[in-house]
Amino acid sequence: MTELKMEKQLHGLNVLVTGADGFISSHLCKYLAENGVKVTGLIKRNSTGIFKNIDQIKNKIKIKWGDAQDLSLLTEITKNVDIIFHLAAQSHVGYSIYNPYETVINDVCSTLNILESARKNDVKRIVHAGSSEIYGKPIYVPIDEDHPINPRSPYAAAKASAENLLQSYYYTYDLPIVMSRFFNVYGPKQGLDQAIPKFILQAINNKDITIYGDGSQTRDYTYVSDAVNAYISLGIKPKIIGKVINFGSGKELTIKDLAKQILKLTKSKSKLKFDNKLRSGETPRLLCNPNLAKNLLKWKTTMPLEKGLVNTIEYYQERKELISNLPFML
Repeated sequence: MTELKMEKQLHGLNVLVTGADGFISSHLCKYLAENGVKVTGLIKRNSTGIFKNIDQIKNKIKIKWGDAQDLSLLTEITKNVDIIFHLAAQSHVGYSIYNPYETVINDVCSTLNILESARKNDVKRIVHAGSSEIYGKPIYVPIDEDHPINPRSPYAAAKASAENLLQSYYYTYDLPIVMSRFFNVYGPKQGLDQAIPKFILQAINNKDITIYGDGSQTRDYTYVSDAVNAYISLGIKPKIIGKVINFGSGKELTIKDLAKQILKLTKSKSKLKFDNKLRSGETPRLLCNPNLAKNLLKWKTTMPLEKGLVNTIEYYQERKELISNLPFML
């Protein structure tokens, strides 16, 4: 689907984005707001009043402070909403290992509340932000949507449980849900607990790049603008209700080679440092089969990895001091 066609279909819609100040969701809100969409962004309250990631667009969208675990709030703010993009989640695998209860309650209950409020208010479509982590250790690659679900962390289990709820509401109430399973999305504003921003900050500060395990684990990377285009297609494309769709590049990269590429692009003097121990719950290999997205949505990744990394490096070059936060990340 061309961008021009997407923009025409989006114009004038009322949309709710949960977790609107997150990494991907902030990029999504910006795109929607710039294309004539009436956006309500649900943001979890913080005592500082700081608009994390959306400060530049806070006057272009309607901000609602609150929590997706608050059913009464969701019931109120989903009135007259056309599409809900449900991205609010505790989205860090490592954090979920130490805080499984918080992760499951947050990710599962918030999804249930989204479904209930959407059902009461006849929302036209609910788009859920899913994760490839639910596949666990792959039986075969590339991984398609029929691959067995085998979560290896509380985060992955919570995402799988949320999908079960979505499917149950689709079959029981005929609720118009669409489910996504994104492989590794990267780009500006990504959390420092993820490999790419961590490696970049270490490289541009000429500090050793620390890698879990021996670096042979693989990932399939998608730049954030491509992920936003995927979400837009999920929101407006016909004949995909009830579907679950993978999103990824279909290209595999080892973590060690990723780190080497970042060293090259930053001209860093950093060295690679391995701890030779995979984190508990980590999936050793992720490679997407994106054929369903290509066939149903005409979607594919368009940003080359090197260009995407350069864009991300430029963003963190202006924020080099964030390296001081890395020791506090899980």
